[in-house]
Amino acid sequence: MPFNYRLKDIAEFLELELIGSEDSVIHSISGIDKAVSGDISFLANQRYAPLLAVCKATAMILRPADSHQFKGACLLSSDPYLSYAKLSGWFSEAPKKLGIIHPTAVIASNAHVASGCSIGANSVIGAQVILGSNCYIGANTCVGERSSLGSDCYLADNVTLYHDVKLGCNVTVHSGAVIGADGFGFAPDGAGGWEKIHQNGGVIIGDKVEIGANSTIDRGALNDTVLGNGVIIDDHVHIAHNAAIGDNVAMAAYAAVAGSTVIGENCVFGGNSAVLGHLKIADNVHLTARTTVTKSIKESGSYSSAGFPLMESFKWRRCSVNFGKLEKIHHRLQKVELDQE
Repeated sequence: MPFNYRLKDIAEFLELELIGSEDSVIHSISGIDKAVSGDISFLANQRYAPLLAVCKATAMILRPADSHQFKGACLLSSDPYLSYAKLSGWFSEAPKKLGIIHPTAVIASNAHVASGCSIGANSVIGAQVILGSNCYIGANTCVGERSSLGSDCYLADNVTLYHDVKLGCNVTVHSGAVIGADGFGFAPDGAGGWEKIHQNGGVIIGDKVEIGANSTIDRGALNDTVLGNGVIIDDHVHIAHNAAIGDNVAMAAYAAVAGSTVIGENCVFGGNSAVLGHLKIADNVHLTARTTVTKSIKESGSYSSAGFPLMESFKWRRCSVNFGKLEKIHHRLQKVELDQE
């Protein structure tokens, strides 16, 4: 779908200095290698700088030091990637919220649905549910009893919220996600079987949170499972019962947090990383991909294990260089031992 934005309006929105024609019209946003006339693009990674000279975009978001390499209009930014992120919403072609309730939706008589809400086909809104203004509930989505959503939440198709789940404002939950299912709580019964521990807590999620497709967040056994403001979760992430996730934490795909673990603020979990239960993770911790945390982390920093004992990332990288030398070291040691016999 073509858009028509004046470059002047884009520059004012991003609060960037513009070099070039203010009245140029932008129809699309594109990558630097695919951009054509009428597009706006950006340079965030210097490896793509050689493409500036041949890029056909009408305008480019870039750092001032790179502007001399591009012949079109330039929007000067100290952080082009952030500027691109802010502008990307102008070019979104996702279906708009229409404020329409589909006739096949099932809504409890004592649910409260605020103005501007959209509810899709075959969705179920349970008893005593509260939907804030301008929420979007996709087709086949279920919001369980006594759950609540703040304003401007977006639940895609086929999302399941169990009972007593509380979402803040501007929360996005993608398809297949399940929030509020029972945590994995069972006690050995002494006869080789298991006694289920009923999960009587809920889930509380802050404002401006995004939860990826097919991710799962379990309800608490006693206390609530809690996610702070600004948390972003990729697809296929699992957060177990009673976990507490601090503000602005980011988790890549297949990350997993076991029960009753407390994660500090501004942490980043690489793909397929895992944290064992009942641990505490300090603020500003970065776990690289496939890192397994088996003990609490008390200091901020980057940590890696990838199948090896947990250590600070710089030590792990130094050791990883030596892993490839082990065979040569082994043969050398064998030769020394033979010479000594």
